[in-house]
Amino acid sequence: MVDKVGFVPNVRSRDNAVQGICVAVASLVGALIGYAIGRDIIAAALGLVGGLIVGTLISGLVLMVIGLRRPIGPGKR
Repeated sequence: MVDKVGFVPNVRSRDNAVQGICVAVASLVGALIGYAIGRDIIAAALGLVGGLIVGTLISGLVLMVIGLRRPIGPGKR
């Protein structure tokens, strides 16, 4: 219940792994797209930054859905 309403940091290893994977994949895809468009390191870096932002938003949405499905109370995982 606390991490749903109490602004307490999430320390679940599964949640952190999901977030890390989402951000890493989106960053790699963003860097590749940036390099494909601009053909230089600056474009790849800008794509990487865009991928970081998009990956953070996607991982937040994924964790929100996981959090909504997680049971509340003493019987939680």
